[in-house]
Amino acid sequence: MFLLLLGCPEPEAINHQKDTGTGDTDTGNPPDSTEAIDEDKDGFAVGEDCDDNDYTVYPGAPEACDGADNDCDGSADEDFDADADGAYQEGCGPCQGLDSGCEDPVDCDDSDATIYQGADEVPYDNVDQDCDGEDLVDVDGDHYDYAFDCDDNDASVNPGALEVAKNGVDEDCDGADAADGDGDGVDDESLGGEDCDDADASVHPGARDFWDDGIDRDCDGLDNRVQPLADATVSVVGEDGAQSLVGESVAFCDLDDDGLDDLVVTAPFASGYAGQVGIWYGDGSASWTAGMLMSDADSLLTSTDLFLGFGVECADVDGDGVRDLVTSRGEINAGSYGYDTEYELLVFFGPGGKWDATFDESDAGARLQRELGVEYDLLTVFSAGFLAADLDGDGAAEIIMHDAKDSRESEPTGMIYVVAGGAMSGTLELIDEAAAVIDPGLDAGLGRIRVLDDVDGDGVIDWFLGATAFGDTGDSADSGTNPPGRAFWASTTMVDAAIEELAWATWDGRSGDIYGWDGVTLDDGTGQLDAAVVAVGYDDGRGAIYFFDGIPGDGGPDAAAASVVGNEAEGYLGWALDPLPDLDGDGVADLMATEIFAGSDDAGKVYVFGGAQARAGDGSTDSATILAWGGEESTAYTGNALGHGDVDGDGALDLGVGAYVFPDSSGNTAGKAYVLLGR
Repeated sequence: MFLLLLGCPEPEAINHQKDTGTGDTDTGNPPDSTEAIDEDKDGFAVGEDCDDNDYTVYPGAPEACDGADNDCDGSADEDFDADADGAYQEGCGPCQGLDSGCEDPVDCDDSDATIYQGADEVPYDNVDQDCDGEDLVDVDGDHYDYAFDCDDNDASVNPGALEVAKNGVDEDCDGADAADGDGDGVDDESLGGEDCDDADASVHPGARDFWDDGIDRDCDGLDNRVQPLADATVSVVGEDGAQSLVGESVAFCDLDDDGLDDLVVTAPFASGYAGQVGIWYGDGSASWTAGMLMSDADSLLTSTDLFLGFGVECADVDGDGVRDLVTSRGEINAGSYGYDTEYELLVFFGPGGKWDATFDESDAGARLQRELGVEYDLLTVFSAGFLAADLDGDGAAEIIMHDAKDSRESEPTGMIYVVAGGAMSGTLELIDEAAAVIDPGLDAGLGRIRVLDDVDGDGVIDWFLGATAFGDTGDSADSGTNPPGRAFWASTTMVDAAIEELAWATWDGRSGDIYGWDGVTLDDGTGQLDAAVVAVGYDDGRGAIYFFDGIPGDGGPDAAAASVVGNEAEGYLGWALDPLPDLDGDGVADLMATEIFAGSDDAGKVYVFGGAQARAGDGSTDSATILAWGGEESTAYTGNALGHGDVDGDGALDLGVGAYVFPDSSGNTAGKAYVLLGR
């Protein structure tokens, strides 16, 4: 069906023509030929109206976003404000905000009245309300956006902020307020941690708890506890199922010249009795753990022959300013068993940095050989003692070897041989290379030798020499008729000499003492060096360490200013000594000492005797002790070797303890070395 609509009126044109004031509204007469033409009836005639065919276009018309010049000013779409938020940009041309080509538009979205330059920015909504080119994601202006900032309204709270402990605020956005108020790495026990004094960084579990100072530094509730070596957080052990003798020697020295001490451990029976020397560099000490193997060493010397690693020294032998490594091979003559070696000292010249990850004898710069004459019928490896130190002050360390008289040798000499430091290479006969031979003039020879400073002030480096078998009756050490022993304080020499020519003090022990087993000097805090001498056989092998005021002319046991005596017969206090700097801060140097068979199970103990406490105590180990550790296993020779250094550069001394007869699960002498880190 069709519907036809007729007679519907045309819509009236809007008349914008101004009232002429004539009152003439007669439209029935034809227009005057002079009257202006206004085709679109918008009140503006041709000539005024830039488009007289469009009643929306005339001077002063509102501009629309239609591509036309609605207000007849010669520009199209200018000053358009589609969203009526009052924001637009003068003379931009196209009317759609950011597409206009104008820089920094006043209105970057003219379809949304909430968006314009100067509008309030709403953070985190992915909308740029204020037309600055981005959404607001960092309200507090700390340069961390809300995805990482746990409080974007506080500029002091962000992942890079410094955490303030125990203030109820998680400044660094790690999920919790710090509970470690003193910064020692252990949280306050009142906040679920284990620090019993969170205001003192020296107090926390694992700290060194100096005995009887009134402070429970390790938070164990005690102020004088013997700590178990089993709790050491760093150790090196021999491989299970093999004899290795790990810990025969332990040393701390900066071999890679980076300012941190490195750990050096020897194992002369490791790798099928070939012997190994391992170096762990101090810059990796943060990763050291308990139960490390020799194969975990950063640099590992493995012998291609037998029994390498009896003793170790770090010294600049060739005088080039770089520390070198010296170790020795033990001698055995047991041909029917396939074992036959000759004693030799091997010098590995330092590279001036880290050593190769693996190396062997072919890398030795020099080998000093000496036939010791070990007898065939004894299946015992014998190794002469040696040390390295600069005796003449020329910057190159001498190598000193002591050919002690021993029943295991067919022709022992008992002499001390001094090989001058400097350039050396190849395989050499030690005796031929010796610049000086020192004759002790004793049937039994010498036992211990230490190179000291110039302790008598004559400008010459001094020695301590112990004639432990002086006055030997031939009886065994356990018979109760041990020799008295003798201690020498003497000047070193680079020419042949007899010991009586060099000694400026000679001290005799008492019968049974084995006096002179070891001797050291300690700074008493006044600048004076005091002597300490061991009589390891004293009182049926209890052992005693005698402390002297200075280094007197007469230094027998009765002249001692104080002494510390071992706890039990055949415990042998003083078996090994290591003089330490002042650990407890009282200004007096301290002393680490071993009671190697202490305890009912002969597990042994290691003590640090305070220098002041030892001089003022009642002679017992308890009254002299500031630190103590107990061994793990029976007759493991815990403390056969001692050492100290600072491997992590924290200024706190780290201590090393060897237990080279430590058994594995099958009873093999695997050996073990402990590192007691200072914190």
